[in-house]
Amino acid sequence: MRVGFVGSRGMVGSVLLDRMVTCGDLAGIEMTLFSTSNAGGDAPNIGNVAPALGDANCSAALSESDIVLTCQGGDYTNKMLPRLRADGWHGLWIDASAAMRMNDDTMLVLDPVNGESLIEGLRGGVRNFAGANCTVSLMLMAMSGLI
Repeated sequence: MRVGFVGSRGMVGSVLLDRMVTCGDLAGIEMTLFSTSNAGGDAPNIGNVAPALGDANCSAALSESDIVLTCQGGDYTNKMLPRLRADGWHGLWIDASAAMRMNDDTMLVLDPVNGESLIEGLRGGVRNFAGANCTVSLMLMAMSGLI
């Protein structure tokens, strides 16, 4: 599995990447870290990650990924995802921004609240996923046990 991670140097991305490393989530995947502002710079040494940061504005480079995980922001998503899809990319786009949350072709990621629905969505061909609003996510995880 080839994963492209965009935005690993920002607040959300760096925390997510650190958690992925700590939890061993990088095992068995080939990851490339992409940057919008430091392409070609050194990537952090965290195991099986390409040594240099890829160019996050290069759709050809991104399209080599089976999954693109982005913590870059809505403007980036609104620019790059349509470009990739128009070029025929059929990979999974997983987004931390609000850009796609209300789109009909996007599932909100609220695992463990909707883990089974996410699996069904993957089986059914869903390719776009977005994190829900932080406050709503925390509230739903707490309330799901009560419901």
